[in-house]
Parts: sequence; C-alpha cells; structure tokens
Amino acid sequence: MDTPTAPIFIIGTERSGSNLLRLILNAHSGIAVPHPPHILKFFSPLAASYGELTNDAALRQLVTDVLGLLRVHIYPWEIAITPERITPGQAAIEGETRPKSLVGIFLALYDEYLRQSGKRRWGCKSTFVIDHVADVLVACPDARFILLVRDPRDVAVSSRRSIFSPFHPYFTALLWRRQQLTGARWLDSAASAKFHLMRYEDLIEHPEETVRSMCRFLGEDYQPQMLEFYRTPSARKSQELSASWRNVGSPIQAKNRNTFRRGLSADEIKLVEAVTGDLMTRFGYSLEFPAAGPEWPALQPSHLKVIWFTVLDWAWRLAVEWQALRHDSNYHLHWQRRLFLWRLQLRRRVRRIPCVLRHGRTPC
Repeated sequence: MDTPTAPIFIIGTERSGSNLLRLILNAHSGIAVPHPPHILKFFSPLAASYGELTNDAALRQLVTDVLGLLRVHIYPWEIAITPERITPGQAAIEGETRPKSLVGIFLALYDEYLRQSGKRRWGCKSTFVIDHVADVLVACPDARFILLVRDPRDVAVSSRRSIFSPFHPYFTALLWRRQQLTGARWLDSAASAKFHLMRYEDLIEHPEETVRSMCRFLGEDYQPQMLEFYRTPSARKSQELSASWRNVGSPIQAKNRNTFRRGLSADEIKLVEAVTGDLMTRFGYSLEFPAAGPEWPALQPSHLKVIWFTVLDWAWRLAVEWQALRHDSNYHLHWQRRLFLWRLQLRRRVRRIPCVLRHGRTPC
C-alpha cells in the first residue's frame, strides 16, 4: 500500500476538542499539524477585492497579505516562509503545482510548513474549513476530513469562557447548528468516503479505540505516543500562550463532558436544545427537554430577545477580554491581528469606491 500523503482537515465547530485532536495528530511521526492562522476564514470575504488572481500583481499582493496574517498569528509559527515558496505557479509539492487562487495559496503555505517540518503529511485544524470543503476538494481531491462533533450544550459552556467564540448560548447554538448541518450533508453526500465522524465524547472516554479508528480512516498506523501529546513542545507552548488552551498540557480528561448541567441554567439548556435538537439526536445526544419548541431559530435579529442576548454577549466578551489581557501571553497578538484585518477591510472598501462612482452601486 502507498504511504499516505493526502492533507487532513479537522472541521466542525470551535470548542469541540479540535486543539486536542490537532496535538494528537501532530504527535504522529509522519503528520505535521501546525496551529492554524485561519486563512480561508479571514481572506474569503476579501479575496474578490484583489481582482483576478491570474494577474501576477494581484496574486503577489494576496500572497503578501497572507504572510502578513501569518506574522501576527496568535500561535507564532517557528519557521520562515518567503513569498516565492507559497506563490502558486512557483510552489509545488511532489510535482503538483497549486492553483492560482486563495485556496491554492492556503495549500501552498501548508506544503511549505510540511517541507520544513521533515514529515510527510500535513493537517489543518481550522474548523472553519467546513465552509470551504467544496473548494478544497476541487484543488485537492484526495483530501481527508475529520468532522469533530461535541454536545452543543457543552460547547456553549466552553465558548462562554473562550476569547475565540460567541459567548451567549443562543449564538453558539446557531453557529453549531449551521456548521454541523453542513458537516452532516457532507456525510450524506457522494463524497462521504472522504469524511470521518468523530464525537468528542468518544475521544475522551475511549481514546485509544477512537484514535485507532481515525488512523484506519487515514491509512496510518496507530502510534502510542499520539496519546502522550501533552508531553510535546507544541502542547506546552499552547498551554503557556492562552488560558483557552490550558487543558492540552494534561492527559485526556475523561470526565470533561456534561458540563452543561452545572454551567447552563435550565432556560439556557432549553434554548440550545430548541435550536439544535434535531441534529443532537442525529449525532447521538439525548435531550433534557424533548418537548422544547423550534421557536428560537426563527427569531429575527430585531427581536427583543435577540437584542437582549446580544447585550449579554458583549458583556461576557468584555469580561473574557479582561481575563485574557491579564493571563494570556499572546493577548497582544489578538489585537495585532484585529488591526491587521481591519486595515485590509478598509483597503477593500477604498478599492470599491471607483465601482460605486461609475455604477452608483457596488457590483463586486
């Protein structure tokens, strides 16, 4: 059998154990999984403003900005990457040239990380790739995807304490529903053989069995050191950078489930179940309130309840930002990244001005 080299993507919803799974995979002797700069998430809304990427100047500008994002990454990569190494048409891995597109630049960046890592296969933990699976498969048909699912009620508890996610359970539930519905559709699609479903609860309760199953899907040999991920330099670095990643410096915690029973009120549990209940049942999660109605997903942004949820979300955000300022050694990078992205968004608006002047609207 050929040695597998197809890229691996962890997709799903943040706060579902993706950092844990990244470190488990990265502990394999043949697989390199860096912490993701979320290129597709941040640049997909901006990509059209660069113009046709068949134009070398436009392509070079996008490559320059992608590397700019990497420089303010909240988990700094300890390697140097030059524009020439990730410019599609110049960069290639094993004879394959990446397409001149945002996805091509994204893939070329990981190809270069792999080259410098000395391993033979790379993985990406950016769960937001769940919104870009079709584009990735066009550019990389042999890619493999691990759909990571966690009880959305526990995701809501974890999100409330994390600087990376929505804070109010309602918004967490909406995000979970949208992303996991996309994942479920891929599981049911003609490309389902490229997807592997993993429940976070199975990973923490039966780690060796679950990781062995994943390795079979990936065509890899199981290696015992994968479950000793917490001893690796990458785990120690994660633990030191942010309180949101503190648990990865310890062995798997089998009891880290059903946290919603002490972390959410009864009304909040009903709220999450009303939004996500049908998908929870599909993925094997039992409901505390099976009779909860489906009224919540239909609420409009102007609804008074949603306005109140938004106020609470911002209040929790301020509290978490304050804690991150005090305890996270990479907090300054969060703001550097925000400022960098705001500058790109401003430049995009400026580029649209000629279109508005000519057409009275923004056609792009």
